[in-house]
Amino acid sequence: MKEYKFWGEQTMNKIKEKVKDFITLPAIHIGAKLSVFDACARMKKHKVGYILVSEGRDFVGIFTEADLLTKVVAQNELPDSTPIVKVMTKELLYIDSESSMVAAFLKMQIKNIRHLVVKEDQNIVGVLSIKDVGKFYVNKFSTP
Repeated sequence: MKEYKFWGEQTMNKIKEKVKDFITLPAIHIGAKLSVFDACARMKKHKVGYILVSEGRDFVGIFTEADLLTKVVAQNELPDSTPIVKVMTKELLYIDSESSMVAAFLKMQIKNIRHLVVKEDQNIVGVLSIKDVGKFYVNKFSTP
């Protein structure tokens, strides 16, 4: 019985690409006691749409552009006097660095989120954004 190959070797290599190949490094973070203004300044400096929130050595949340819009601007909060811990998203959603980009994209779609915290050996190593996923698909379909 003959085995049919629908994809060439180059295409199969692209399909196997992992989250770790596309994450935003390093994981940008800020202390929980700092303000929304401080968080936004750091996000601007690093040109990212998120910032992880830390207390000591632990990450306790993530603050995103969506949080800024819905929990700060729409609620008429003052960025320079609002602590980031008050308006951050407390639930961190993770994906393993060895997971496929397709799995990451599906998780983002199912959970309706734009950022996944990436873990490797139980340590946070970075964040995968929807922009990173977009770059993956552009590269996947634009190269022969």
